[in-house]
Amino acid sequence: MPHAELSRIEATLQPFAFPKKFAVETCAECNLACSMCYHPTMKRLKGVMPLALWKRMADEIAATAPRTECWFSFCGEPLLEPDRLFEILAYGREVGLESLNVNTNGMLLTGDVADRLLDSGAHLVVIGIDGFTAASYERARTGGDRDVVYANVQGLLERRRALGRGPEIQVQFIEMDYNAHELDDYTRFWHDRGAVVKVRRQLSWGGKFQTSLCVPDDERIPCPWAITMMHVFWDGRVPRCPGDMEYEEGVGNAWEHSIAHLWGELGRYRDLHLAHRYDELPERCHTCQDWMTGAAERLRPETSGTA
Repeated sequence: MPHAELSRIEATLQPFAFPKKFAVETCAECNLACSMCYHPTMKRLKGVMPLALWKRMADEIAATAPRTECWFSFCGEPLLEPDRLFEILAYGREVGLESLNVNTNGMLLTGDVADRLLDSGAHLVVIGIDGFTAASYERARTGGDRDVVYANVQGLLERRRALGRGPEIQVQFIEMDYNAHELDDYTRFWHDRGAVVKVRRQLSWGGKFQTSLCVPDDERIPCPWAITMMHVFWDGRVPRCPGDMEYEEGVGNAWEHSIAHLWGELGRYRDLHLAHRYDELPERCHTCQDWMTGAAERLRPETSGTA
């Protein structure tokens, strides 16, 4: 990881009065057991977010910061409950939220579901496809089928092109030691079909595996996830960060408290990060490497950029 890139990211990190990004676990079940994901070993109760809870949160976001990036996926596959997802998106549109984003593994993006997603009012759909060959894809996305997901996403892109409207479609490639050599072929393939390629370095979701990224301790920066993002489980509980999948360090429940209050409760951790007092953070922060991954690089069919 180049020091200059981390320094550039750190320059964007500051105290925020409200989360810049909000990850909503609409469904805690998943149809895959991805190698980089905690879900296969998750012990907490799984369920589906009640629409009333989302409405409570959406109303506050719309009144406070309607440009907040709302991401519908955390530790589960949202298309396992498509009706609930589309209800959530519809209400977000109704109250004026300006950044509605769906993150999916793409295995269920077929027929009617794909058509409904294109008409849902979502602004962005990101499909996790971490490989070009079947061997690499299926090593990352355990239980998935490379040919099925490739056909599904190509069909979605063709439907979008025929309609002449719909959300931006991005395919995400989490770069690992075993798939990095495929990125060029992957990028050419998806650019030819009109998709944006989103590249992330070895994102380990709070230490699921050891990455080969190496940044000296004295070059550590505040965690961008901690500074900018809040997560909420399907039942309203708010964990400290995406690495706290079992709610071992949670700060409260969105049924009982406002987002602003819960964001304030998370502030003590953000303050430690921004002051570079990393030794005072919870134990999992001492070994987590996700702050090293930097910004995602988005490679567009004719131009590329980082965001």
